[in-house]
Amino acid sequence: MESYVQWERHPVQDCYHICSDGTRLSVLFELPKDKVFAMNLIAVLTHRYRIRVYCPVVMDTHFHLVAQGKAEDIASFTIQMKRLLTMYFHRTGRDYLLKDGIWIHPEPIRDDIELMQKIIYVFRNPMDAGYPFLPEDYPWGVGRLFFHPAYDRPVKRAGDLTVREKWSLFRTRIAIPDDWQLDENGMVLPRCFVDADAVQRLFGSPKRFISFLFVRKKDLVEQEARDAQVFLEKRGDTELNEEANSESERRFGRRIPKLTQAERIEIAKILWQNRRTLSRKQLARAVKMNPAIIEAVFH
Repeated sequence: MESYVQWERHPVQDCYHICSDGTRLSVLFELPKDKVFAMNLIAVLTHRYRIRVYCPVVMDTHFHLVAQGKAEDIASFTIQMKRLLTMYFHRTGRDYLLKDGIWIHPEPIRDDIELMQKIIYVFRNPMDAGYPFLPEDYPWGVGRLFFHPAYDRPVKRAGDLTVREKWSLFRTRIAIPDDWQLDENGMVLPRCFVDADAVQRLFGSPKRFISFLFVRKKDLVEQEARDAQVFLEKRGDTELNEEANSESERRFGRRIPKLTQAERIEIAKILWQNRRTLSRKQLARAVKMNPAIIEAVFH
């Protein structure tokens, strides 16, 4: 079979792999209704922020989404997704599932080959996590949407729901398109919000789509390791920022953004003494300085 490694790469604009961190959770979306709520939330928020959806999936501990949109819209989606999921678990009395919170990270995608790889990675995620059937049969993903004739029959149209029914399903006052179709569990059918035509144009043929399905297990493990590393770095930055601001307030009575350059360098030296494993870039981000200046100071 032809290898995608040999194919020419073309840059893509405003494409992202968005995922939540499931590495510190034993379970989050523990019930089918939790996964339905998360899928519906993805549908509603991507509609609200005009984000093109290529491939979503909701797993027991996390979700994935490959999508295209302006950076500010992707950021808004991420913020609202975190906020509304947190509210959902609080309302259902299961805050304990959140532990230290829901972490969501959008990772930019650089070219069309990487975009296809990420779509396939998300598409086959249930199977690689132990789902015993083909990924298109997983209930909380795209289903048989790509290179398949339409097969799923809606039970209801969103426009036929009462106000109370809409609120029960979506928990939002965002206008839901009347022509959206729902399955028997109240989940918006993926064909209503996933741009399957764009995905099929991207791959070009079922043959190419299938060739991407035959990625090596090693490649999938490496992708999962990269996802985990992104979250560790992001979490590390958050903790380091808090430490930097705490030290700044203790020493100077002001937070980092209000310090002079000399004062910021002093805070950077203190952080370095506390954590000698920090990279220069991490220090620069923590004290809000040009990395070149920090590099020169610690050379």
